[in-house]
Amino acid sequence: MAALFRAALQANHLPFTHQREAVARALFESGGRLSADEVTERLRAAGHRVGKATVYRTLNLLVTVGLAAEHDFDEGFKRYETQVGSAHHDHLICTGCGEVIQFQRSELDGLQREIAGAHRFHVLTRQLKLYGLCAACDAESGEAFREVG
Repeated sequence: MAALFRAALQANHLPFTHQREAVARALFESGGRLSADEVTERLRAAGHRVGKATVYRTLNLLVTVGLAAEHDFDEGFKRYETQVGSAHHDHLICTGCGEVIQFQRSELDGLQREIAGAHRFHVLTRQLKLYGLCAACDAESGEAFREVG
């Protein structure tokens, strides 16, 4: 991870600092989707002195160089997750409890290529977020699962 980040920074003529490395490591070692505040909390708990502005700038830099993805799950803040070694995926978001479920479907990739090709459109990124209720929240709502068509 550090080698990829260092190479990306060098390619963009930016210095590789210990603070940037700490932010990147916190995100990559989490294995999940973290907010900037959560990254800051993890760094401070580990004894790192990194300002919130540095955390935000480094997370944005990781997104820019393609090592992380930025997600907005309508929580009032953004979350970040690593992109290294992971295939493209999309998300199901429960509006009841906030659970986020990752899923992958190759059919969506093919459909994306087909639609983009038909419109002579070059896709840079895709964020598919489906909002609804997870099985537990749907059961709690007292209504049977409904299929939206």
